[in-house]
Amino acid sequence: MTRAIKILLLALLAAGSVGSLSGQDYRTFQDEYSDVAERNLFRFGPLRVLPTFRLSNVGYDSNVFYRDRGDEPVADYTATISPEIKGYWLVGHSVILSITDNPEYVFYLDQKSLRSFSNSYRPAARLLLLRRLALSGDYHFERHTRRASSEFETPVQDTRQGYAASAAVETPRGTVIGVSGVLDDYRFAELGAADLPSTYALNLDRRQRALDLEFYYRVFSRSWVFLRAGWSDYVFSHPEAEWRDAYSTQAYGGIRFPLAGRARGVVSLGYKKFVPRDPARKAFSGLVADTDVRFRVGRLGIQLGYLRNNYFSYYNTAYYFIEDKLRTGLSFYVFPFLRLDGDLQAGAWNYPEPHEVTYQGETYVVDNRKDVSRVVTLGLAVRIAGSSGLGLSFNIYRRRSNAPGFDIDRNFLGAYIVYDF
Repeated sequence: MTRAIKILLLALLAAGSVGSLSGQDYRTFQDEYSDVAERNLFRFGPLRVLPTFRLSNVGYDSNVFYRDRGDEPVADYTATISPEIKGYWLVGHSVILSITDNPEYVFYLDQKSLRSFSNSYRPAARLLLLRRLALSGDYHFERHTRRASSEFETPVQDTRQGYAASAAVETPRGTVIGVSGVLDDYRFAELGAADLPSTYALNLDRRQRALDLEFYYRVFSRSWVFLRAGWSDYVFSHPEAEWRDAYSTQAYGGIRFPLAGRARGVVSLGYKKFVPRDPARKAFSGLVADTDVRFRVGRLGIQLGYLRNNYFSYYNTAYYFIEDKLRTGLSFYVFPFLRLDGDLQAGAWNYPEPHEVTYQGETYVVDNRKDVSRVVTLGLAVRIAGSSGLGLSFNIYRRRSNAPGFDIDRNFLGAYIVYDF
């Protein structure tokens, strides 16, 4: 490796450790403006550039298609390369223009039909009026090849395309009261398939609209307490899936910690009511959560996470499933440059309505279906530059179900880049 390549790699790793400049649900105009203006970013005329290099899923996968233990698993070597470039243009002291571009290449050594290249981009603008009113808007086109949800057994290409806008009143102390709206079209395509719509597309292609009221109150120096309430609408694209149309209302609150520091992440808990347009379908109401926090105490790093929500199922005889996922992790910093990691994740998927599944040519009707999973990860990471490093991990995935065909064993040995040393 030449000296120039080494310098470039270290620069990309260091830039990656900065993280997303808009990684929180909402940042005040002044916070984002100061962040961009004060960082030592690459400069190209008026454009300030933040490059990030992401490398994930690099290693050996023992069960690429998440096949049942009764079937022959397919193993392969995989890698996902996903560089990202963000450009910012500060116009005076009241306008932030930005553009994000994220090409992504997914590699499989033997399963060539799963190889894919995609590109995502997002132009955005923010305007501050009268030192109090912040207006924001963006157009986003995001395309990825992945398991679009934990229910998927195989990677698909999913696309999210739409617009987002918000208007908020901001105080000098950082208190925010605002309204935001999103219009998104979701599209799904099976890799290597013909031009005809796949099962994923027929059952999941849809338009989503959402409108939210938001309140943020700054506590301490860089943490926020927040409340958010809103409405969402789901209209499916294909006539075969019109019975899936629905709307939901939700409200949640919590605390968001800063992007860097001894405590990072977000605690978010709330209540959601999901109402199908078809009165014959079961509604969902109850607790929802999206919590992921990390604490550093001396040589110990602690991670806690909890996710709960309902998601549309891609099976054409199932409506949705409710996912509960709990995660806990522990890191031990043996030396300033060496870290040992351990992680345990437990999940459950509950299907509220009976539905059909096909396994080995037979069709079964499953009532009260429940899938459970356990994921154990052991790894170590070595610091390379700043807060960035390289890691090696071994991942053990086990899934069991009362529906035939979903007892899945999978192991993964791979390398990764860390940005939180």
